[in-house]
Amino acid sequence: MKPLYWYLAGLLLPLALAGAATDFDFFFHVQQWPGSYCDARGGCCFPRNQKPAADFAIHGLWPYYADCRRSRPTQCWPDYCNATDPLNTSLISDLEDDLLRNWGTLSCRDRNATDLWGHEWGRHGTCSGMDQHAYFRAALDFKAKFNLTRILLDAGIEPSNRKTYDVSSIRDAVTEATGSAPSVECNRNERDEAQLYQVYQCVGRDGKTPVHCPRHLESRCGEKVRFPAF
Repeated sequence: MKPLYWYLAGLLLPLALAGAATDFDFFFHVQQWPGSYCDARGGCCFPRNQKPAADFAIHGLWPYYADCRRSRPTQCWPDYCNATDPLNTSLISDLEDDLLRNWGTLSCRDRNATDLWGHEWGRHGTCSGMDQHAYFRAALDFKAKFNLTRILLDAGIEPSNRKTYDVSSIRDAVTEATGSAPSVECNRNERDEAQLYQVYQCVGRDGKTPVHCPRHLESRCGEKVRFPAF
């Protein structure tokens, strides 16, 4: 029986992986503010020793479940759906400059952006139902179309080392511009003050269209946050 078992397992595994790659309800398109990343206790390191632009940067495009607590209580997202499909940078070579500008890393521990892209593809992209080029292109295009930095500036919310902003005003600005209410995540600066760190925007399974968020994440921000200059 063992040879037959392993034969059947070999046939069924690709089907299971294919199912996992499409078994989700929406994406979180996640962007982070570099000023808050660098002002946190861990600090930051600039890629190639060059300071990036004062602009939100992509953290990831993550498939998510709408009702994880009821139907999937242990995890709210699929991940690592295909270990046989690691990132092949030759497939996204035409996107490299755009990725370096918009999806870089400020980590001092791992300063290689390619490693970051490989992690994001392996953990999240393999579950997206897209090929590698389409996945990264979708994340870049969404950021370009719904530019968070411009949206906040247009609403009078500008980076400042003096001002604080109502979290509700940040949510309202993004909602008005995109039609979809975001989740806002904060971190803490060295004075233990809440800072606008990441914005989670809900995107349809096509990776392009803002949608009503089936679920929101807890912000842990309080009512007011800092939006530090970078």
